[in-house]
Amino acid sequence: MNINELIINLESREGKKKSYDFSRMRALLEELDNPHIGLKYLHVAGTNGKGSTSNFLYNILKMGGYKVGLYTSPHLERYNERIKINGVEISDEDFIRLSKKVFCAEENIKTNFETLTFFEFITAIAFLYFNKEKSDYVILEVGMGGLSDSTNVILEEDKLASIITPISMDHTQFLGKNIEEIAYQKAGIIKKNVLVFSSNKEKIVKDIIEKVSKENNSEVFTLEDVEISSININDSFTEYNMRFYNDNLEKIKVNLIGYYQMYNSALSIMTILKLRDMGKMDISNENIKKGIENTFWPGRMEIVREKPKMLLDGAHNLDGIRNLTKNISLFKYNKLYIIAAILEDKEHKEMLKELSKYADEIVLVGIHTKRKTDPLILESEIIKSNVVVSIIEDLEDAIKNVIQKTSDNDFIIVTGSLYLISEIKEILKNI
Repeated sequence: MNINELIINLESREGKKKSYDFSRMRALLEELDNPHIGLKYLHVAGTNGKGSTSNFLYNILKMGGYKVGLYTSPHLERYNERIKINGVEISDEDFIRLSKKVFCAEENIKTNFETLTFFEFITAIAFLYFNKEKSDYVILEVGMGGLSDSTNVILEEDKLASIITPISMDHTQFLGKNIEEIAYQKAGIIKKNVLVFSSNKEKIVKDIIEKVSKENNSEVFTLEDVEISSININDSFTEYNMRFYNDNLEKIKVNLIGYYQMYNSALSIMTILKLRDMGKMDISNENIKKGIENTFWPGRMEIVREKPKMLLDGAHNLDGIRNLTKNISLFKYNKLYIIAAILEDKEHKEMLKELSKYADEIVLVGIHTKRKTDPLILESEIIKSNVVVSIIEDLEDAIKNVIQKTSDNDFIIVTGSLYLISEIKEILKNI
């Protein structure tokens, strides 16, 4: 088996089959000698910001001299991006070798269980890899939800913290039809006597996190426990001071663009400071700051071109788009061109309504996934009359067309789907 054959197998698997008791996943891991047991986890859930927050945590601990595993999803260009240790992605050789172990384990349990889902399979590989490499800590990002997510199979005694980034409406066909149901799903990563850290501000969500935490005898820390001051933010970086109880850090520099990255980084710092105060890790304030400064997260408010400036942002739900538009004011430009594609299960009408408030022109493109929304449908949903709207199905043609018509002082934003960001990154290598 080569890596391409493995990917074909993975992509042929059904994506989402809930298993609240984790019986299938537990049986699989038992066959693999329970590689998930004994590692130290920081478990991250949320709707928006969980990838950035996971990366902040990962880079802080890495800067502290620890061997740190990072498990995130989705990937942009390579499946290997999902599993890494100290900046090095899992190799194709390890990916294939560990996949063969999972295939064997799957074969042994097939009489009692359905075929593994795509995410169960990948998660098992991650556990095997982090165990084999003896990671000091693992930053474990939830795939979707939390309560029934495959990552939630980890034991409460192995979990150092449950970290919950902002929760909003997304994946409603799987997680629930309203914010309360979705919040309960995300709060499912809260375990007994495990610290909880949250950056949520909406009262309904905060109340649910507090309720679930209380039921589990788990203490909750929020950004209300943090004092942020001396904020300096522009289109390249953010700098701020932060106090968390007796800990005070000055001139924290964040090189991820956007107001919300200040809060994602503060959530990460708060988590590390509390764990340090409890003796769970030993890391200096200076290394915490260096970890934040060295964090890069591709495809999220990422500048990939100057003159005209082009920004890629994988905002793929309404709250993500609102976070994007809140930060447009950081940039100076003449005209704003937006290249967009949105999946069919998203709030595309509302997302386009938000984007059309700022755009001079919106170019709708095709992407290579069955989940895409027909650009003709998207075109019909853009109701603001002074926005020029066009459809260019071929993404490469769309990019070239927009670049050709822009001046050096214009601004191009590509957004709406991580599938779109993944495809455009490959195309930009040759433009």
